[in-house]
Amino acid sequence: MAQKTVWLTWMPAGEDAPAPQAVVAAMSKLGLAVNGAPWVDSPQDYAWTDLVEHHCGAEGPDVWVVAGRAADFANPAHRFGLSMVAGTVRADRERPMRTIVLGLDGMPAQESLPTLLRSADLVDGSQPSWGAKVVVAASAPAPKSGEPFRLRAIAQRHLGLWVEVGPVTGEWAGVMFGAVGAKIMVHAVGPRGGLPERTVLEYKLEGLELEIGESTFVANAVANKLGAGDSYYLKLDGAPSRILLGQHPDNDPDVWVVEL
Repeated sequence: MAQKTVWLTWMPAGEDAPAPQAVVAAMSKLGLAVNGAPWVDSPQDYAWTDLVEHHCGAEGPDVWVVAGRAADFANPAHRFGLSMVAGTVRADRERPMRTIVLGLDGMPAQESLPTLLRSADLVDGSQPSWGAKVVVAASAPAPKSGEPFRLRAIAQRHLGLWVEVGPVTGEWAGVMFGAVGAKIMVHAVGPRGGLPERTVLEYKLEGLELEIGESTFVANAVANKLGAGDSYYLKLDGAPSRILLGQHPDNDPDVWVVEL
């Protein structure tokens, strides 16, 4: 069996933060081919896009290990960046990648993580057996995404932040996207995989307010039908903490809420 390749994203930073060398050495000793880098905390530069390019490239790893403390996973900027990486990798990679969340100060609570990391294997890094559990998780086949939607990010300094959404299979009878903590500036429909040069929006709705739980989502919607090869594109001002996705509200009132 070929050696599993692992990319370690090390979240802790600062003078009091633990160093990654011991974790890298332990995983290497257990037979994993480990590379990695510290998390770059520069959301204004969309630094997380470098991780997307690495994971989606020809040399993308078999396994992504995200190591951090509870405080690291509670940081809103970290959560948003990790969510955009996880969503884009799922949308773009033909070969699924297994994800492991290594809680350096204890087992992470699944419900406390961003939605797109909740399917990851969770390992308690404070226990002596953590290395063996990482190896077992890394050796298992990577699961396919269970979400019925695609979510990927397109972000550059001169372009700003765009998100692309659409169905994994089948067809949506229109589409709706809403956000908490960010403003929708522009929306468009076009082929999957890149911003369209031209767009026609059917029966567009803008500035819809939806109350879900204690949050107010501001949403846009269009009646364009979307298949697996089509996408809805939205330019956002700000990094949302929650988003909702669904078909056009006139056709299907059900929505998916994604915690970022």
